[in-house]
Amino acid sequence: MQPCGPVYTDDTLRELAVHGTEQFPFTCYFSHMADDPTAVPWHWHREVELVLVTQGTAQCMLGNEQLTVQAGEAVFIHSGIIHSFNAPLGADLVSILFMPEFIAPEDSALHRRYVAPFLSAGCSHTLLRNTVPWQADAIADLRRLAAMAQDASHAAELKTHAIVCGLWALLLEHLQELCPLDRADCSALMQARLQRMIAFIKRHYATRLTLADIAADASISKSEALRCFRQGVQTTPIAYLNQYRLCSARSRLLATAAPVTDIAVECGFASTAYFDRVFRRSFGQSPAAYRKQSGLRPA
Repeated sequence: MQPCGPVYTDDTLRELAVHGTEQFPFTCYFSHMADDPTAVPWHWHREVELVLVTQGTAQCMLGNEQLTVQAGEAVFIHSGIIHSFNAPLGADLVSILFMPEFIAPEDSALHRRYVAPFLSAGCSHTLLRNTVPWQADAIADLRRLAAMAQDASHAAELKTHAIVCGLWALLLEHLQELCPLDRADCSALMQARLQRMIAFIKRHYATRLTLADIAADASISKSEALRCFRQGVQTTPIAYLNQYRLCSARSRLLATAAPVTDIAVECGFASTAYFDRVFRRSFGQSPAAYRKQSGLRPA
C-alpha cells in the first residue's frame, strides 16, 4: 500500500498522476489526514475510486454535496466525478482506484455486458455503511483489497482482480441505489471552472472585482461564468463575492477589535456606509451593534 502524495491537476482540475500501470491499472493508497482544510483538493480522474475511512471522520465534497464519512464507512466515487476531501479533526483513509477497463477490456463481451452499462447509467456516488448488508459486503471487500496491497505473493494480482470484480458486481446489482448524476450541475468541466472562480474570489475578495475579472481568471466569458454559478451554487458571481465579503467581515468583527472602518476596507467594501447598509440587510443590525451584542468591545 502506497502513501498518497500531493494532488496535481490541469486547468480542468483533472488529476495528472497515473494510478497503477497500463498493464495493471489498479492502486491502493494510504492517507493520514491532519487538520488541513485543503488536504485533498478538488480534482477528478477517469479511475473509479472507493475510499474507506479507517480512523476519524472525513468530509467528502462531490460537486455541491458534502458527505460525512465516519470510521468504518466508505464512499464510492464514479469515474469523472469532481471531488475533494478534508478532515478537520484528522482521519486515516484507504483509497482504492482502478480504471473501468481493469474489470474487462473495452472490446470484450464482459465490458459490453457489465462495464459499459455501469458507465452510462448516470450514477455519481454513494456512501457505504455497515448497517446495509450489501454495503457491509462492499466495505469488507475494500478491507481485503487493502490487505492484498501488502501481499507480495505470486497470485496477489489475480486475487486483487477477483475481489474488484466481485465489488463491481455488487455495485452493478444495486445500481438503482447509487446517487444519480445531474449532468448539468456535476460535469467535471463546469465544476472545475466554478471551483477555480471561487478560489479566485477567496484570494482577491479584498480588492475591487468585476464579473469580467472573475470570468477572465477561468478563461471563460461572462455569460459562461454566470451559468456556472447559477447551476453550481444557485447564485451569481457578484452575489457570491458580496456574501463572502460579508462573512469575512462578520468573522473579523467577532474575532478582533479592529475598527469597523478598517474591516470594511480590508474586506473589499467601497465605503463604510455601503458596508453598514449591506450588513444591516443581511444580519438585521449595524456592524457595531452586532459586535456589541457578541460582547466584544473595540480596543
